[in-house]
Amino acid sequence: MPVVKQEQTMDKISRLLDKGYGKGTLKDYKPFIDVIRVPSKGRVSRVKGWKTERVHHFFSDIETRYFYLLEYGELEGYKIVDIREHWPLIEGLEEVMSTLDKQLMKRLFNQNSGEPMVLTTTFLVTLEDMSGEVSHYARSIKDYRQLENSQIIERFEIMKRYWENRGIDYGIITNREIPIVPAKNIEFIHSSYHLDEYGLGEKEQIIYRDYLLKLIAESQDRTAKEVVTQFDNQLNAENGTGLLIYKHLLARKVLKVNMNKPIDLEQLCSEITIVDKGEDSDAFYQHVNSI
Repeated sequence: MPVVKQEQTMDKISRLLDKGYGKGTLKDYKPFIDVIRVPSKGRVSRVKGWKTERVHHFFSDIETRYFYLLEYGELEGYKIVDIREHWPLIEGLEEVMSTLDKQLMKRLFNQNSGEPMVLTTTFLVTLEDMSGEVSHYARSIKDYRQLENSQIIERFEIMKRYWENRGIDYGIITNREIPIVPAKNIEFIHSSYHLDEYGLGEKEQIIYRDYLLKLIAESQDRTAKEVVTQFDNQLNAENGTGLLIYKHLLARKVLKVNMNKPIDLEQLCSEITIVDKGEDSDAFYQHVNSI
């Protein structure tokens, strides 16, 4: 959703900014639009981020899937340190307005009331290289069929000029560019990243992680499903605990499987890689930030 139309006035925009919407970083960032205040025709999602430790707001499956790719993936030589959704094009917009023709200017105002309409870019992503230098890139997410709409194209042209003026790389991502299988795999493991949210203490987490890794290493001719079931039985744990730990280790990249294929619990443990230090990303995800 690149534009906010609902009853926008200068006073309302000012109040939103005063309340911190569209400002901040990491946990303190508040998206300018969210699923609570803004209605949507698409399927909305609220997902707690690994990197930001806050709830992210999305207005379509496409937005959510791209977010999952950002959460799990890395770009070679960089790490993603912040993901801010629905960033408002307000600060610095005046510098760009002088370059817009009459037709593009229409996209910044409600043609009935004359009040401003705030454009938002779906994602503003912050990267950090090995030396600690920070950079950003911006991406708009849209169904490819909507790119036939001239008004949407005109809004994206404004965004392109806005981000170019700020020296930030900008691009448009459609559902055609987002790989569904890896995104669904990440969705499957995403909620298992923080084990403390399941009532497991730090000591318990360490014991569970180490024991499941031991079982996998010693059970190369058995399936993941058999091993997580054995885990529950041998530790007298609640049913599903072994699967939770397995998903957690995948999310933390301590375990690695081919994320280009659906995660399959019938997969043999010999096909599961134990990564010593964790936090290593499949080469596939090195391209996510350059889509």
